[in-house]
Amino acid sequence: MFFAFYLPLLSFVLVTLVLLVYIFWPFTHYNIPFPEVSNSAHQPHSVTVISHGLKDSNRGWAKQLESHLKQHDKHELIVNIDWEDYADNALTCSVNGRRIGTKIAEKLTQIDQLTSVKVIGHSCGGFINLGLCEGLKSANEQVKVKSVYLAPVSVYGGIFWNYGTQNFGRCADESITYYDREDKVPGSNKVPVYSEGVDITQLKESFGYQGPSHQWPIYYFLALVSRKE
Repeated sequence: MFFAFYLPLLSFVLVTLVLLVYIFWPFTHYNIPFPEVSNSAHQPHSVTVISHGLKDSNRGWAKQLESHLKQHDKHELIVNIDWEDYADNALTCSVNGRRIGTKIAEKLTQIDQLTSVKVIGHSCGGFINLGLCEGLKSANEQVKVKSVYLAPVSVYGGIFWNYGTQNFGRCADESITYYDREDKVPGSNKVPVYSEGVDITQLKESFGYQGPSHQWPIYYFLALVSRKE
């Protein structure tokens, strides 16, 4: 009886506990480069934070978007987050992203004249949006936060499959999500409850886009920014 029932059950519980500790381990030290702003004589009033997604880097599309935005507004601080080392695992990416977002919010609270923050996150980078907004609003509710989600993945910690769909945009003053209904990544093909949705599925043909659906919102958003220059 023990080997037939209790041993498999015990093994399942132990494996689950080990997995949860691995995913939600609370003592990770995050080494994320961030511009020194607290002692600057010309502190910005507005900041934009760009976050790439799972198994990506800040050297591709994110770098391109950073360049576009810097040309558009030279007085705004544009921060292209380098968190590649913490975004390489599908199980831990969301947890790391949310915690890193909170760490960035701590940096932003050092800007005395800060009035507005825009967070732009693709896929798992959406959790940086969430953590940053939560951390910033808890410190200063007066700072306006706009969240831009590009095909945000919904799964949190590899367990909570609808977490992003139910929480993205919740704390922001304004939230918008660009998505493709043909995207197969969980949650990326729908609108979060607290966000305005822009369905760009049918626009791929007119743009001549033939790449993966999960990447399409990135290139659409880049096109939008380029047109504003």
